[in-house]
Amino acid sequence: MGALRRLSAALVLAAAPAFAAEPVPAPAPAIVADARLDLVGLLQRLSGDPSATRNPESDAAVLRFAPWKDHPAVKDLARMRAAGFAWDAPAQYAVYLSSLPALSEARPAPDFFATLAGGRAALDAWRAELADFARVSDFPAWERERAPRREAELAAVRASADGDLAAPLAAFLGARTWDSWTVAVSPFFPPGGGASWILEEKPGRPDVVVVYGPSWTRRSAWRRSRPVADEPRAFAAGAWPEAAFSMTYAVYEACRPVLKPSPSVCLGMQGLTNAEDCVQQHWVRGIVARLIASRYGAAAAKSYREHWPPTAYQAGVDAALAAYEGDRSRYKDLMDAADLLSAPFQPDGRAPACRAVDPSRWRETVYARRLAYYLDARLEARPDADLEKVRAELAAFRAGGAK
Repeated sequence: MGALRRLSAALVLAAAPAFAAEPVPAPAPAIVADARLDLVGLLQRLSGDPSATRNPESDAAVLRFAPWKDHPAVKDLARMRAAGFAWDAPAQYAVYLSSLPALSEARPAPDFFATLAGGRAALDAWRAELADFARVSDFPAWERERAPRREAELAAVRASADGDLAAPLAAFLGARTWDSWTVAVSPFFPPGGGASWILEEKPGRPDVVVVYGPSWTRRSAWRRSRPVADEPRAFAAGAWPEAAFSMTYAVYEACRPVLKPSPSVCLGMQGLTNAEDCVQQHWVRGIVARLIASRYGAAAAKSYREHWPPTAYQAGVDAALAAYEGDRSRYKDLMDAADLLSAPFQPDGRAPACRAVDPSRWRETVYARRLAYYLDARLEARPDADLEKVRAELAAFRAGGAK
């Protein structure tokens, strides 16, 4: 990116909105522990996963559960990792499971988890082995024993949360496109939201889960490492994106038939290769940068941006978000600006004609699901008789089991 474009992006990011966003009801994210994630994270450590987080608590857990390192659940996880069920996938799959001891699929998990694991039979077998590992190793007893340490971890992460993050995000987006928003704290994962997930396969709006590991002090000769609070801006940078994606999912879906991003959209996106993922990453990074700038200042937003190299699309996305934020009398929510946000990715740079409501696409499972929860969110924020009718018609169509 040239110097002029960098300057343009900086000015866009710093620009103040001409119209204030309307407030949207949104409860603050819950910061909780989750035994399912602890269990999966523990098995990642025991299986030798090189990406697994190492800290005093996870190290102690490895020693505690060493007698079960050859359990089938551990060995099969290592085998599935070689096939692609790796990195964040085990933790993301865990959010579909019921609580211990059953660990059944409480919600239908997307097929790609089975594909990564080597097939549905392999994934189902591993889930049964996971429950067996918890039983024979008495994993629940360890969870009870570590209650004081877990509370210290939760306290450290809660201290990182500088006030409510949900209200400013919902106001920026113009609607609360999530049902629940949980920050799940586990010592088996790094600080930030790496293994985060949006669980859409449920009635109503999706559940957002941000898997967040505590930070730790340095070990010294006279003091043990202990969990400590992150800077609030770092916590916000880890917590905000996944909830923002719940809106960009719906926006991208509305634009899918007319959005034609070039393969170059993924250049500089650090391992992402799917154009849909890369477009949404551009949007979400721009949204979070603006929220951080508003709450923590331009220097904090600049620091957030420096985690990734600038891309050829960044300035265009920032300009579109500034136009959206600067005219909230016209753009009541992010969906209203779908055309504007899509323009930077079009070959001709012109805004396509996205359609949030398109009855000809109601047979498309993903489109129908995302439209349904977007309508729920929009109508919660702003009643609209015409959209109420659309929501009722869509609900009747989906309930009829149309294929």
